[in-house]
Amino acid sequence: MTSGSSGCRWIIDPINGTTYFTHWVPLFTNDLAYEDECGPAIGVINMPLRQQMVVAGRGLGCWVLPGPDPDLRSGRRAHVSERAALGGARTLMHNPAGWSEELLSALRRRVFLMPSTGMIAALVTGWADAGVIAGPPMGYEDVAPIPVIVTEAGGRVTDLGGASVLQGDMSVLGTNGQLHEEFLQLVKDLPRSRDWQALTDGE
Repeated sequence: MTSGSSGCRWIIDPINGTTYFTHWVPLFTNDLAYEDECGPAIGVINMPLRQQMVVAGRGLGCWVLPGPDPDLRSGRRAHVSERAALGGARTLMHNPAGWSEELLSALRRRVFLMPSTGMIAALVTGWADAGVIAGPPMGYEDVAPIPVIVTEAGGRVTDLGGASVLQGDMSVLGTNGQLHEEFLQLVKDLPRSRDWQALTDGE
């Protein structure tokens, strides 16, 4: 392998959600991201069994493309929800079996938790108000398309500590933007048990 000199790179995750793929559950995705000297520029999340693709480009918006042969001309502009109240916010949870008891309990008391069914697509189309990915550490390729997609749909994404999702602990908090600070404060106020420390340290 030869390193390039352009300052740009492609990040490809051919199968994101290997367990889903091996059991033919239609939640696995094919992910693609392009980064330039300014950071994330293009994000693509393809859901082949659902025949849906979410695409975004920096400054170009976020789009949902339907069908087995996606075409931007048949797509629709994606935008996050307008919900401003944290109480009852529709929140998708990804890998909850790996969450700390504190995180799960705190969210259950404040928001309406739902199983993940294509978290990013649900968030950027307004079907969900927020989504949380925590538990076993993920790879960079798992999260690379997310920042530009969520941002271009009008939302906000960080890790659970509020850091860049591409530089933090590889947890993900995606929201419609209006709820983000309240979510971060809720997480910040959690008691730090040994399980929680292991979760945030990626152990």
